[in-house]
Amino acid sequence: MDSVIWFLIILFTLPFLITTIIMAPIQYRYITKMEESKKYRKQTQGEMYEEMPVHEEVLHANLQSNPLFLPANMIAGMIYKFRHR
Repeated sequence: MDSVIWFLIILFTLPFLITTIIMAPIQYRYITKMEESKKYRKQTQGEMYEEMPVHEEVLHANLQSNPLFLPANMIAGMIYKFRHR
């Protein structure tokens, strides 16, 4: 019984941890580029998203709202806020 529980824990948490480790730097770069783009265009975030093509908007929504990437998003956001206070 204990081995089955450990197997299930490893089966579900290992991919989650690996995805978080891989995606955190990618999400940090994405947040940085989006902020640079917002400053360069001198637009608010809402205006910037309204002008995005549909395919970019769908990609952005997937990157920011995918439950698998949620911990990586939170870690990248905290790092960005810490570095750019």
